[in-house]
Amino acid sequence: MKSTIVALLLVLSLAANAFLWYRVDHLQTAGPSDAPHDYPLGENMGYMQRYAEKLWYAGQAGNWDLAQYYRDEMQETAEDIAGAHVVKDGVQVSTTLNSLLPPVLAQVGTAIAAHDPAAFRQRYQTVIETCNACHVAAKHPFIHIAVPVGNGSHWNQVFAPHP
Repeated sequence: MKSTIVALLLVLSLAANAFLWYRVDHLQTAGPSDAPHDYPLGENMGYMQRYAEKLWYAGQAGNWDLAQYYRDEMQETAEDIAGAHVVKDGVQVSTTLNSLLPPVLAQVGTAIAAHDPAAFRQRYQTVIETCNACHVAAKHPFIHIAVPVGNGSHWNQVFAPHP
């Protein structure tokens, strides 16, 4: 009886070990299309949307340092998403985002550096259009981002430059 239990435990241990080695091997050979399914894409896109809205209000207030800060936050979030190699519903989300967004963020950065409100508004509109084009390409056209309206007073943040 004791030897049967020991033999059964040995077989179970070998089976569990074989399964774990199979999983390790599968994870080591996984390519970009096998990126983790639990990557928080929606959460990071929400951050991107929040940063974009704050970018708008900072630019409208002429707080160019704050606008640059939020442009940089958008860039970092985009880099995180691109580096995650997200594929969702057969769409190369990371690749698409990485090909579309960095050039327009660079353009809005140029307008910020020039402290040019008109160029900023134009470049910001291009950022928003790019976000929506990416959503269409990712088969999510129902996610439609817009240029913020109002003065940003609903935020618990002051967007005007601090004296």
